[in-house]
Amino acid sequence: MKSITKSLKVNKLLMLVTFMSGCATSSYKIANRDGGQYEILITPDRVSMECENLQTDDIVSYGFTLFVLDEQNTVLPVVQTNRIGESNCNERLRKIGTILKNGRRIYIAGIGDLEEPRKLREPSRFFPKHGTFMDNGRHLQFHAIANENGECFGAYSGNEKPCPQGYFPLKSAN
Repeated sequence: MKSITKSLKVNKLLMLVTFMSGCATSSYKIANRDGGQYEILITPDRVSMECENLQTDDIVSYGFTLFVLDEQNTVLPVVQTNRIGESNCNERLRKIGTILKNGRRIYIAGIGDLEEPRKLREPSRFFPKHGTFMDNGRHLQFHAIANENGECFGAYSGNEKPCPQGYFPLKSAN
């Protein structure tokens, strides 16, 4: 009788774990739009990041980009438009990585035009849970990223409070 009870407890635990993991679906949605200002609501598995070395002659600088897998499985680059130093770029990777790790709902604010037709092109990007997908020819200028827990990182203010700062607050995250 003990083994049957133990077996039932294990099966209930497995069902609970399966149910909980089944509820965590991958998603992409434009949550808010005001002209060319967008707020994207996304799950962390649809975001990757990169610090690209942009060295020219003797000047070494880096470009920071978030890559977002959209609802049609094409890649939307969300680009930090100014060049930054290596340590600053690596700090972004760490801090935004923490936001992605700790959140289930990720809010990304940016400026651009997501109404443009998609034009698939290289390079392609790999997303561990989804595969490799091509760039869609669109882009957003990075403004801020946050999760549902209030962790936030602004393109120009880092994680200073209030976050994000400026004229384009993340409406859904607040």
